[in-house]
Amino acid sequence: RVYPAINIRSSGTRREDLLMSEADIQRVWILRKLLHSMDDDTAAIEFLLDKLKDTKTNDEFFQSM
Repeated sequence: RVYPAINIRSSGTRREDLLMSEADIQRVWILRKLLHSMDDDTAAIEFLLDKLKDTKTNDEFFQSM
């Protein structure tokens, strides 16, 4: 099993523009498109977790994209 149990295709917020910079929002949209294009939700979560393990902060994660 993969934890946390989330629906990656439905995650998000309507007002994320209040939470992030424009550059980060663009990166999030690219990441969402990439994850959404994966047919297997488990593979998408595992891909995301693997990428997150390589960074210590959100800024570092976004800069690695």
